[in-house]
Amino acid sequence: MSLSAGQLFLSSYNNQDGQTSTDFSLTLSVPVTKAKRLRLLGATIPNLFFPFGPNDKTWTFRVQATDYTMTFPTTRRWATMADFIAFCNAATVGLFATATPSACPVSIAYDDDYNVLTITTNTAGQVITMPGWGWNNTQGTSVSYNANYRLGFTNSASRSGTTTLTADGFPNVFNRSNVLYVVTNIAATSNNDNNIGNVLGRIPVNIGWGGVINYENIHTDFAGDAFAANFKEISIQVLDEDYQPLKNPNNAYFSLVVGVHYD
Repeated sequence: MSLSAGQLFLSSYNNQDGQTSTDFSLTLSVPVTKAKRLRLLGATIPNLFFPFGPNDKTWTFRVQATDYTMTFPTTRRWATMADFIAFCNAATVGLFATATPSACPVSIAYDDDYNVLTITTNTAGQVITMPGWGWNNTQGTSVSYNANYRLGFTNSASRSGTTTLTADGFPNVFNRSNVLYVVTNIAATSNNDNNIGNVLGRIPVNIGWGGVINYENIHTDFAGDAFAANFKEISIQVLDEDYQPLKNPNNAYFSLVVGVHYD
C-alpha cells in the first residue's frame, strides 16, 4: 500500500532518540509514491530560540595593544537591554570579566534614544579598536567577528575611538532570526546564497520570544519539486536566516503540514 493523500502531517514529537525538535527524522506509516511537487502548507513552532549561536557567540576587539575575546552563552537570553548590560558589566562573572587573555578593561552602555551600544574604557585615554566585520554564513562554521556585527558594529573597515566607541548599527540581542528555513531530504531545487538546495519553505518569525509561531502558506499556486518520487523516510532541520542550525528545547514540538502533488 502507498500513500496518495494530499497532505503529510509531521511532528518532532515522533522523533528518534538523540534527535531534537529542530533536527529530526521520522518514518511514514506507508510510503509516498509518484510524488511530483511539494509545498509547505503550514507550521507551528515555539519561539524559544536563544539569541546567540555557535557562529556568532564570539566577540573580539582591541584595547590599546591587546586583543580581547569575549564569549556569549548560547543557552540564555535577556528580557531587557538593562539585563543584557548588567550581564556584560558584572564583576567577576560578567562578559568582560571572563574575557581572554584577561579581563577586558571596558564597560558598555545602551542609549535607548538612538538604539546603540557604546563601549568605554576603564582608564580614560585608552584606544578601542573594533575590527571590520567578516561575516561568514557557511553552515556549521564560526568566525569571531560575527558577534561584532550582531551587536551593531557593522563597518567593513576597522574603527577606533579614544575612551569611547559607539556602534553604527543596532544591538540584536533578543531575536535569533527573522525567518526560519525548513530543510528536508524530500525537497529539491531551492536556490539561495549558501548553496543549500533542499529548502522546503521559509517561515517568518512574527512573534516575540516565548510565543508560538503559526505559519500558513498563502502562496497556493506555488510548489517545489520533490527530490524523489517515492519516499518513506523524512528528515527535517530548521536553519536561521544565516543558514545556521537552530536548536529549541526538545519538548518545544515543531509540527508542519506538507502538501503533495502527485504525478
